Amino acid sequence: RPKGVMIEHRAALNTVVDINERLRLSPDDRVFGISSLAFDLSVWDVFGTLAAGAALVIPDPTDLPDPIAWSATARRHGVTVWNSVPALAEMIVEVAEERPELGHAPIRAFLLSGDWVPTTLPDRMRRRRSDVRVIAMGGATEASIWSNIYEVGETDPAWRSVPYGRPLTNQTMTVLDHRLDIRQPWAVGYIHIGGAGLARGYWQDEERTAERFITHPRTGERL
Repeated sequence: RPKGVMIEHRAALNTVVDINERLRLSPDDRVFGISSLAFDLSVWDVFGTLAAGAALVIPDPTDLPDPIAWSATARRHGVTVWNSVPALAEMIVEVAEERPELGHAPIRAFLLSGDWVPTTLPDRMRRRRSDVRVIAMGGATEASIWSNIYEVGETDPAWRSVPYGRPLTNQTMTVLDHRLDIRQPWAVGYIHIGGAGLARGYWQDEERTAERFITHPRTGERL
């Protein structure tokens, strides 16, 4: 069942400021707001855009995905930053590949999160514009949208997946075993998120909060 996550303003702001600085987001940018307001990616769409003085381009609401209409809207409004799950971004890439006569928006950066990034997708994006930035991110709603980042450069054909990357500013990601001891590189473990983005807990659900949010018994860090 859906669970409400209590995120403090300062926690969300930490993520917003970090991403905006990495993107050098400015008033010249146009961000495509394709995510539902019920999905945490929209938090950056709204507040990241406003914080930079940029513009948020919102497509016409529809019950079904319409990548041709999205592409036309993005092109008409000069969208420069795309933020979505990989599957929706891939639809836009397919339109550019299959309907080149339609033209394309001046997208300079794709932010991809919420699911696995296909290893072939970054190179397909760069065929349209060689200098486009492809940024893969991950994390949990419980840690203010995103917690880790990996800017995809040259891809390795041997990759089974795009690397998960490193923690965002003021956040931590640690791989621990069931005793909460740090695992060595390449060893199997459990990812624990900590730092400035961590939520207070779940709204009116003390039991689940106590189960999922812990304090490390040796370091004292809240995870």
